[in-house]
Amino acid sequence: MTVVKRFIIICFAAMALPVGVSAQQLLVNQAKKAITGLTMTIDSYNKAFAKLQPALTNDETKDRAETWALANRIKIEQYDKYMDNRRVGKKIDVKAMGHSLIDAYDYGLKALQLDTIKVLDGKGEPRIDKKSKRPLFKTKYSKDVVNRLLEHHDSYRIAGSEMYNVKDWDGAYKAWDYYCQMATRSDDPRWIRPDSIVAEVRYYQGIAAWQRTDTIDAVRLFSIARHSGYQRKEAYDYALVCLSDLGNEKEVVRLAWEAYVKFGTSDPQYIRILINNFLERDDFSGANDLLGEAMEANPDDDELLNLKGLVVENQEDIYEAFPYYQRCVELNDSNASGLFNVGRYFYNKAQETRQNSNLYGKKLAALVNPIYREALPYLEKSFAINPNNPDVRNALRDIYYKLGEANKLQAIESGQ
Repeated sequence: MTVVKRFIIICFAAMALPVGVSAQQLLVNQAKKAITGLTMTIDSYNKAFAKLQPALTNDETKDRAETWALANRIKIEQYDKYMDNRRVGKKIDVKAMGHSLIDAYDYGLKALQLDTIKVLDGKGEPRIDKKSKRPLFKTKYSKDVVNRLLEHHDSYRIAGSEMYNVKDWDGAYKAWDYYCQMATRSDDPRWIRPDSIVAEVRYYQGIAAWQRTDTIDAVRLFSIARHSGYQRKEAYDYALVCLSDLGNEKEVVRLAWEAYVKFGTSDPQYIRILINNFLERDDFSGANDLLGEAMEANPDDDELLNLKGLVVENQEDIYEAFPYYQRCVELNDSNASGLFNVGRYFYNKAQETRQNSNLYGKKLAALVNPIYREALPYLEKSFAINPNNPDVRNALRDIYYKLGEANKLQAIESGQ
């Protein structure tokens, strides 16, 4: 290419831009023009945003409120188009629709940050509005951005639910978070005041955090929900599950007390946690007091019966506790701890019989082996349910050895 031809091409390229308009600003203008058509589609909005996107990172345009306000508008209008399509029966991409709303919020906040300029007095200090007692500021795009977001405030709550239903935990988390942020902002009079369901939405956000395995954050959100007024039982139950997963026994007990005070014995799980804590601290009197109240309201709760047996055994002996263990298993033959305790009763009885007998060899075996065999079905079933209990494994190993059950002994020794 000759120098003359190259010069002509450069001149034409320069003439293609309006005077005083940079290439990046031209992209902003083109994107703005692209969304003024009357026959916009989802794809049209995607193309308009694709035109604008380079301007969001370019040094010439990324610090201008107009750039981000336009991005906010495109995404809000795209969300509205999704909703229009749904109303006329078209199939929509729920996840993409929800994320258009999430993006709109992100872009809107960036626009507000860049557009909010404080009005200064002659000394360079912020001027304060006499009525609101807040700093005065001037803006160009903020009113439209805030209005667009507030008009769609409830849409964020709904979008969170829809994204949760399609297992987009991150999207649901963000949508619900933005709903709450808009409802609770107090730094700017343009935003709305808290509404009555923010606490409930925080609870749902906690569920989303739990689903995406952010257990610590889930605990935080369940706490916010409870302290903001959401006092339904599940806000306690999910928090207890998360705290248990984190191994935070102190907080598990504290929250169990809080739930027990509120819900009483309607759900025995709270009192079971508290009684176990008493037992771990060898406070059998405290455990017994709680058990009495709990069992009066729930006389056929298998776990409470098992706990009562443990308290009685520690205060007296296993023979006095046996009726409680036995009743526990009668009510629930899958209670691993109850099964172990019944099996342990027979195992201990056989051991004591051996120690107190003057018999030897076959005569002794004829006396004690039937008692060992009474223990076996309970211990074997407990082991099948919870093979990680070393006490069950040791008892079974000893019984198999004494009964000459070589195959079963070999199986349990090899961890089968």
